[in-house]
Amino acid sequence: KQAFTQAQLGPLTLKNRFIKAATFEGVMPRGQVSDALVDFHTEVAHGGAAMTTVAYCAISPGGRVHR
Repeated sequence: KQAFTQAQLGPLTLKNRFIKAATFEGVMPRGQVSDALVDFHTEVAHGGAAMTTVAYCAISPGGRVHR
């Protein structure tokens, strides 16, 4: 029952406790966000997950593991 209740994560209130863990989706060419990545995570959220997380993503070119 508790999995379906709201949860507080810092300043965020999640509608439930389902969080999709970061995995390799194979849709980020050169480590950059793509429309396919956004579409993938949008579908996960529409499926009911309160939060999704992204793997292998960098905020700057220097942080990329794939060059």
